[in-house]
Order: sequence, then C-alpha cells, then structure tokens
Amino acid sequence: TVRDRIAQADGDPEIVCGNSDYTAVFDFDAEWNDYPQKTLRTVWRDNATGKLGHDDIMFDGSSAVLPPVWRTNQVLIGVYAGDIRTTTAARVPCIGCITDTAPHHDDPDDALYRQLVAYLEQIEQGGGKPEAVALLTNGVPLTGKPELCDEPQ
Repeated sequence: TVRDRIAQADGDPEIVCGNSDYTAVFDFDAEWNDYPQKTLRTVWRDNATGKLGHDDIMFDGSSAVLPPVWRTNQVLIGVYAGDIRTTTAARVPCIGCITDTAPHHDDPDDALYRQLVAYLEQIEQGGGKPEAVALLTNGVPLTGKPELCDEPQ
C-alpha cells in the first residue's frame, strides 16, 4: 500500500531468496494517477560481503516482478516516478535458500558457446523446425556471426 508516499507491505510477506517468481502489487493513492510508468527499486545487503545492492525495474500500472536476491535477511521495496516522486521503503523479510552459498552462475566459456551455435546451425541446416530455431536464437539468424576467439580477425 502507498499512501502519502509511505510504502507499507500488507500482511506478513516473506521472500525466499534466489527465486524470481515474486510480484510486488501496489495500491497507490490518487497522487500517483498521473504517473502510469513507474520504477520499482529493491535494495538489499549481501550478508556475505556486507555490500548494498539494488535493482531498478520499470513498470506500468500497479505491479512489478521482483528481481531475485540472495544472501540477505530483508529487501527494501519502493517506487519512484516522474521528476521526481518517490516512496519510502517497505521492508520485506527474506529467508535463505539452498543457492545462497553459490548464487550466481558464471557465463559459459567460449567453447561451450561455439558448441551451442554449431548445434543450432546444424538444426537449422538439417531441416529442423524453423520455429524451434527462432525460439532458441530469439529470432537472430546464425549466419554471419563473428567467431569468438582471443585473436584479432
């Protein structure tokens, strides 16, 4: 609920760290009617490093998907819009998850990336379903891609 720019979490919400399926639903007072596009800000302290982190998510209307957090006991959630209207932070407790010890995955190395591209090209050239290739490549054609390597071309 947001009243007079004060954000409050209704009920007893809890977030299990490491999950990406939480949505913040806001009940804004009339003061926010002129701001259909808003930005959700989440702030948390990483218990392992002590550093603060934050994410900003633009949204329309009254709800926004919360980004996942790891290794924290709470997340602060607020909204800002325009030039500038902002809320206080609503505190939502967080519960640790099994992936808190190693929350982030490194990007795949170039060799794995090349294998995936070669596999997708094989599907595309071998008469694979075009819609499957488009889905896997986000519609980006595989031909004409630069080689991934450390050497200049």
